[in-house]
Amino acid sequence: MLCQRVDDQAFIRLIRKWLKAGILEEAGQVIHPATGTPQGGIISPVLANIYLHYALDLWVEKVVSKKLHGAHVYMRYADDFIVGSR
Repeated sequence: MLCQRVDDQAFIRLIRKWLKAGILEEAGQVIHPATGTPQGGIISPVLANIYLHYALDLWVEKVVSKKLHGAHVYMRYADDFIVGSR
């Protein structure tokens, strides 16, 4: 998904480094989680935006909006969203 949405190879490499960087705990120990990004990490909103474009935005556009009758609205900002309908 990332390579489909982002055409900047330097940025892709930077994201890969962020995902491998690990988390520095208060005791000074570095932990390398197997998956995911650290809570509050700088890369989390970027990755959430890219992922949610495919997992949520396109689903709402192609599936949900066709099943809603009357006026409806869908708005998303980063990882927050709202759907309103009559």
